[in-house]
Amino acid sequence: MTRVSITNVGDDIDAAFALAMARADCTGVIRPGDSVLIKPNWNACAIEGSTKLCTVLAACRWARTQGAGDIVVGEGPVPVGREKIDAYLAEMGALAALAELDVPFVLFDDDKHVLFRELPDLPPEIGIAKRALECDVLINLPMLKVHTCCMTTLCVKNLKGCLRPQDKMAFHRIGLLEAVVALNRLIHSQINLIDGIEAMEGGHNRGPRIPLDLFIAGRDPVATDAVGSARIGMGTGEVPLLKLAGQAGLGEYDLEKIEIVGEPLVPQRLTRPQDHLAKTQPGLVIQEAGACSACTAALMDGLYTAGKARTRSKVALGPQVEPDDEALVLGACTKRYWPSHDHVKGCPPSGADIARALIGDGT
Repeated sequence: MTRVSITNVGDDIDAAFALAMARADCTGVIRPGDSVLIKPNWNACAIEGSTKLCTVLAACRWARTQGAGDIVVGEGPVPVGREKIDAYLAEMGALAALAELDVPFVLFDDDKHVLFRELPDLPPEIGIAKRALECDVLINLPMLKVHTCCMTTLCVKNLKGCLRPQDKMAFHRIGLLEAVVALNRLIHSQINLIDGIEAMEGGHNRGPRIPLDLFIAGRDPVATDAVGSARIGMGTGEVPLLKLAGQAGLGEYDLEKIEIVGEPLVPQRLTRPQDHLAKTQPGLVIQEAGACSACTAALMDGLYTAGKARTRSKVALGPQVEPDDEALVLGACTKRYWPSHDHVKGCPPSGADIARALIGDGT
């Protein structure tokens, strides 16, 4: 039976990490001399919505106690530009802290990628970080949080950060859930731990944080995600990505078939992005028909940035949408309405451009 552990963190993060690993049968996965890649969720959008640095450092120290050889922390953040990525890492203090442990950080954008072409459910060509494919052990360290398109964004989705920058948006255009499942057929994380010291509700980068003081760990990424999702109120069958991954044979998503050890699973429903949007954007009407997840995510980002300064009450997106006359239309797939409607160009449009249009500062 697949085993997943739930462990209270408390004041000693190293002890909690080691206990979570032992409970989840992860002790001994790393053999003496193994190369280890630690993959956090460092998104370059907001430190608050990222795996905590203290958790990543604990993973480095634990891997060393297990006899690991080369240990590397690697990430491929959202494509926001090098200046923002550098500023994000500096504000977090990541590079200096890792240097003290003699653990290098590798930005996958600068590293070597292995190309894959013409595979089912994937773009015509993708590049995956070579280190993610060639390491002996990949330790997958996402943060516990909700997601606009996937309901939760945890271990299975975290491997999307191993892609080349241009491939990340392509996943959204062809069908995010199916593409992420296909990616997990190519990359395998042998150790998985969800950082639930704080969980994020309402939005996956800038939502409110809820202190839970938990680590959720397992060798099966799908099962680990299933328990993490259930902990924040999304049980078996409520997270389509996990159901697809389970049906593809990538792991166990049925909670009744998962042995949960350590602390009891006590669900606590966190606010979904859609519910948060209804509370924070009263009077907003979103007309959507066939929009891809890239456009949807850009709209969420634009709404967050615009905040209470928003003046537009209707937004339309998607290739099949029939927008009201006064609606702001988004993206290249609504191009036929650009002559008659205020619009934001792009495929997808940027969140910043959407925000300006929502506020009324040009289109």
